[in-house]
Amino acid sequence: MGSQSSIAVLIRFGAGHAIEILLASVFSFFSVFAVAGLLMSVLPAQLFRRVSLLVRFLLGIVFLLLLVTVFAVPGLLDRSKLSAIEAIVQIPPFSFLGIARTIWGRGHEPSVIHMAAAALFATAAAIVIASITYVLSFRRSFIRIPETSDAGPLPQMRLSLPFSTPLQKLFLRSSSQRGCFGFSIATLLRSEGHLQIILAFAALGLVAAAASLNAPGGLRSLVSQPYPPTEFLAVPFVLAFCFLAGIRFAFEMPADLRASWIFKLWIDPDSQDARPIARRVLHTLTLSWLAPVTFAVTLYFFGWQNALLHIAIFIATTVLLGEILLVNFRKIPFTCPYPQFESTSGLVLVAYLFGFFLFASYLPELEHWSLSDPIRALIFIPLIAAGFVAIHLRRRQLLDMDKTLIFNES
Repeated sequence: MGSQSSIAVLIRFGAGHAIEILLASVFSFFSVFAVAGLLMSVLPAQLFRRVSLLVRFLLGIVFLLLLVTVFAVPGLLDRSKLSAIEAIVQIPPFSFLGIARTIWGRGHEPSVIHMAAAALFATAAAIVIASITYVLSFRRSFIRIPETSDAGPLPQMRLSLPFSTPLQKLFLRSSSQRGCFGFSIATLLRSEGHLQIILAFAALGLVAAAASLNAPGGLRSLVSQPYPPTEFLAVPFVLAFCFLAGIRFAFEMPADLRASWIFKLWIDPDSQDARPIARRVLHTLTLSWLAPVTFAVTLYFFGWQNALLHIAIFIATTVLLGEILLVNFRKIPFTCPYPQFESTSGLVLVAYLFGFFLFASYLPELEHWSLSDPIRALIFIPLIAAGFVAIHLRRRQLLDMDKTLIFNES
């Protein structure tokens, strides 16, 4: 608008953009509630609780996909035929651009009228469906809330397998570690709040991994290169970082503080069981399935040598990342109140973002460079060793009072 000399044109532009964004936000809000209300009206209460978590996870993936694919829209429209373009631009969120262009006086342009009409219809439909479904489900669901039991989002299941007991005794040496490990896994799988956090990070990781595979060097080059491309190598690193960060973040959410006295009386404050428990929970929920899947897929496409090098680097760096996330951890997961906001909280967020780009971008590029000549992979040995040594020195410098188990972060 810098070339326009009239303030009225600038105001008209701002008004069109504001109204467009407002209506798009209204549509997004009511469309989510329309989906929830429709499911609430159709499904039984217990089944709705089971399905609701999955639907929220899928909606999160949909919104994240819309976000990360926004820059691909112009290229998609350039490559499409006219008939396909006329159909695409009437689908939200494309259609809401027609509202702004109509306010700007460009309603005569091709498809603008149809876009604006489709956006207004979608907004009205979302509002009407949400209102009707919540009216129908009010007596059925909301009034009966005090009478319903507080069941978890997933059905009750046995979390122990016949062969798990010997494995637990092998990797969890004391009875306190085994008990707290089972408590932590059960909390993550049965608590809706903790599952929501993990699924939010999982959705972010899945979308980022899909975006990496969709890059020019992703799926298209799997059969055309003798060793894995960077986009392919980045997928397990992205998933591992998101899952580890999500689980580590969920550790800070208390399960039921009224039951913390059990751990206070049972666990020796000087036993230093907190990190081993949290470490095994992290690796059980990430490496236990990511490592074999990564190895199998890499073996299928690129052979034994690339698969062994890739899985060795991936496991070593993932273990190092887990140690970094637990460098000052001295709690039993889910037994402490929410941590207090500190002046360094912003720096922690920046550190997580920097770690994501380092782990999901720089490491795959370095690994891609090393796979072209396996001798180069030796560079990871001093880098990973330096990380473990730095963590070890950091923990040795802590005072004894900073190593004891805590139940209240004050």
